[in-house]
Amino acid sequence: MKRTSLVLTLLAVLALVAAACGGDSGGGGGGGEGAQGRDAEVDASLCPVDTLEAASADGPVQIEFWHAMTASNEETLNTMIDDYNASQDAVEVTGVFSGSYDETLDKYLTGLRSGELPQLVQLEETTLQTMIDSGSTVPAAACVAASDYDTSDILPSVLAEFEVEGTLWPMPFNVSNPVFYYDRNDFTAAGLDPDAPPATLDEMYDMGQTIVRAGAAEHAMSLEVQPWYPEQWMSMAGETLVDNTNGRDARAEAATVDNATMIDIFTWIREMVDNDLIFNVGRNPSGADHFFALASGDAAFTIGTSGALGSVYDALDSGTVETDVDIGIGPLPGPVAGGPTSAGGAALSIVANGSSPEQIAATWDFVQYLVDPVQQAFWHVNTGYIPISFTASEDADVQALWADRPGYQVAYEQLADENLPPGGGGPVIGAYVEFRNALEDAIEALVLDNADPTATAASLQEEADAAIASYNDRVADS
Repeated sequence: MKRTSLVLTLLAVLALVAAACGGDSGGGGGGGEGAQGRDAEVDASLCPVDTLEAASADGPVQIEFWHAMTASNEETLNTMIDDYNASQDAVEVTGVFSGSYDETLDKYLTGLRSGELPQLVQLEETTLQTMIDSGSTVPAAACVAASDYDTSDILPSVLAEFEVEGTLWPMPFNVSNPVFYYDRNDFTAAGLDPDAPPATLDEMYDMGQTIVRAGAAEHAMSLEVQPWYPEQWMSMAGETLVDNTNGRDARAEAATVDNATMIDIFTWIREMVDNDLIFNVGRNPSGADHFFALASGDAAFTIGTSGALGSVYDALDSGTVETDVDIGIGPLPGPVAGGPTSAGGAALSIVANGSSPEQIAATWDFVQYLVDPVQQAFWHVNTGYIPISFTASEDADVQALWADRPGYQVAYEQLADENLPPGGGGPVIGAYVEFRNALEDAIEALVLDNADPTATAASLQEEADAAIASYNDRVADS
């Protein structure tokens, strides 16, 4: 899906980055490239935590929280907000649904021009560079330093995903990663061990062929055209997607996708298609078609976000989907077995522009509540998002859920692994929308147009380089 309106809004707002970097009378603000060195100490004064107590003497400090949660996830989040408001009298939070992640970013960037901004905003990990360049947020690291907050309980891979040049920018909140979904019945019918799903792409191909040849399923895999998966496969192979250690040691200036690993990934996709092992569901805007293909028997397995585990389990347990599938969940297979995945999902950015010192302090107080192990356990059990802390994973309710639905533990353990991707997480790219559009086009060309993998990797490199250079030039000129 082309996110045209988001790109246009981003282009428009980049002209204002220089002004935004100055911050507002409320203080704080980040900066662009080089704002914080890897070993530099963050300025704790950006997060004036000591102002909350005096300010709240006149009544609770009011803060607004823009989020992208819907349906039951929104209900759970609202419960957490209500519980926080009732637990103390210093802060009152108003949660505001601001649309999808893309719509929330669009609204936020527009707010940089209008001045209509919240005190806290929930955005995807792909927006990290854009939000740093906006200069409109307080690095979470400043609040960590100001309050002597201990981050050691947070999963290293989750923390590292939101760090750039050694500085934690947003605070992670709701995270997920891709896992392998499969029908255990199809594996059994094909003579495969249902307790031993594939660990590599080559094993996916071999097992897929075995399943199809045995007549257990018409196709091996239902595939959605999703750029997140090749990104993860590159990370699992120890490869970056952009230079400067995935944009984490310095601003990304060029892609690093025209290499043997990406060509091998593209070749694997072509071979799966050429051997009729793929049931293609296209760009899958609903985010559900690849799962429906598994449920209907059109495919024996798929890969998808762990954020869908709750919906998949609920649909099977309730009988709302008529299927004979015996669902199995395994770690994401990659170019090599057991390679590190990076955290997807969203984090919480503390907004400096338009926020008073007291509001910044109040926002940090609320953020600490949301990432507390007790709240993370509640969040996980009620939404399926992965708990971000070791302590939350030990909660009795979490352990009971994992015993009943073991797929959740698979997703958690992938991120609890201390083996991290290059730079600690996925790529940090200002032109992430354009980068993913180019990668999405590349996958589609392989699946639909019999594109050559080597030529496709070269073309992707060219398009990504152009997008990154264009973005960086606009930031430099602003």
